[in-house]
Amino acid sequence: MYRKYLTRDNSILLLFMTVKVLVQYLLIHPIYDLQRDEYLHLDQADHPAWGFISLPPFNSWVAMAIKALGNDVFWVKFFPAVFGAFTIFFAWKTVQALKGNLFAKLLVASALLVSVLLRLNTLFQPNSFEVLSWTAFYYFLVRYVQSEKSKFLYILAFVTALGFLNKYNIVFLIAGLAPAIIISPFRDVFRNKHLYFAILLFLLLISPNILWQVQNNFPVVHHMKTLARTQLVNMERTGFLK
Repeated sequence: MYRKYLTRDNSILLLFMTVKVLVQYLLIHPIYDLQRDEYLHLDQADHPAWGFISLPPFNSWVAMAIKALGNDVFWVKFFPAVFGAFTIFFAWKTVQALKGNLFAKLLVASALLVSVLLRLNTLFQPNSFEVLSWTAFYYFLVRYVQSEKSKFLYILAFVTALGFLNKYNIVFLIAGLAPAIIISPFRDVFRNKHLYFAILLFLLLISPNILWQVQNNFPVVHHMKTLARTQLVNMERTGFLK
């Protein structure tokens, strides 16, 4: 039963994912304490809610899992490392879906293994799952475009909802993608009733957080204004582009 999954390519992929997790631990020198934001996210495990002033609730759920496992530093670093490993998984599978050969898969896996994600995946913050959710989104989008099977629309809705409940800026992905689809040969998807059922599923999944935002007078807006006033004011657009 499992023989069809134990192919040469899948074995190499599993090796890359394993190395990714191990490397993340090797990068952390024991002399250093946790980064300050990590304490914030870990503390959210003690204050369960459908939202927080700067974030949706997903990372607090991961913090609850870490707490249940003993709150050890090993587990604090485990989840971002695993999210990084699965980012490699979905990138590899995307190349495979696009008929890339083993060399192409090795290129994308190697690029991700030694990329800036090494830094990102050492920290217990929403960013690791953010990159994973975006990567997974595009994999399932490719699968839908290739097969036009409606099940992928529902998977996309679920992945997008998780991404939204982790970090709101996944809406930029949707905002950028929608016009591209409208002018593409795949705009017929807007005639597919399952697209709208999938959108309803997405709205249903994120509705507790949206309701929390409404009940608390949209803390995310307050947070963005505070960032603009205290931090972004010190940046110039030209400097950012450079």
